[in-house]
Amino acid sequence: MTAVAEIQALVVTKDSGLVATFEEISKEFGIRSQRSVLHNGGPTPELGNAKFEALLIDFDTVMQTEPIFSTLRQSPANRHAVILGVVGAAESRQRAREQGATFLVERPLNGEAIRRVLQAAYGLMTRERRRYFRCAAEIPLQLVRDSGEELECKTINISSNGMAVSTPSALVTGEKLHIAMRLPNAGSPIRAQATVVWDDKHGKTGLSVECLDPKMQLELDSWLDAQFQLSAGKQV
Repeated sequence: MTAVAEIQALVVTKDSGLVATFEEISKEFGIRSQRSVLHNGGPTPELGNAKFEALLIDFDTVMQTEPIFSTLRQSPANRHAVILGVVGAAESRQRAREQGATFLVERPLNGEAIRRVLQAAYGLMTRERRRYFRCAAEIPLQLVRDSGEELECKTINISSNGMAVSTPSALVTGEKLHIAMRLPNAGSPIRAQATVVWDDKHGKTGLSVECLDPKMQLELDSWLDAQFQLSAGKQV
């Protein structure tokens, strides 16, 4: 299958054979795997330093898995990661289910079993990747301040709920604005409310954005999906 975008997966195990097998199979899906540096009784340190779309956790060889899930729940970047649990013993299987593994890989392991699980989980992994996608695009837009002042601006990048824009004058952090812009090859203009979250005082501003109509949000997300696919195609 063609990979939509490179996905990052963290492998938490003491089984070197599992690491090698998963790395080989995951490459078929455009997934880059990284083995965790395990610490007895503690969470994996990588979760605080990087973004992962998936975790492969070996419940047979790693007994202290609760700290991993505790760290996940507290991590804005990783709390929605897809959890692949490797299990063999009945106790491991029960623990994986109780702690929230999304998919289970049964021992004895083989490449085909891992491949089937990755096929089932792939859509969730790419959805997680898509949540963090920002499209670099220069699109004209109009910002309207509460005073009625209209500012002709251009986007720098766009996400589902925010954007960076170039502005002719500095804005104030926390300031509320109204946005109007037309996406390339799209239908109706996108109208939204925005809040200034940062301004560098040199013509660049970051905005959090909320569309005024669910249909407009759907149109924005559909456009971003298309850009995501195009961007991914260039990487494959």
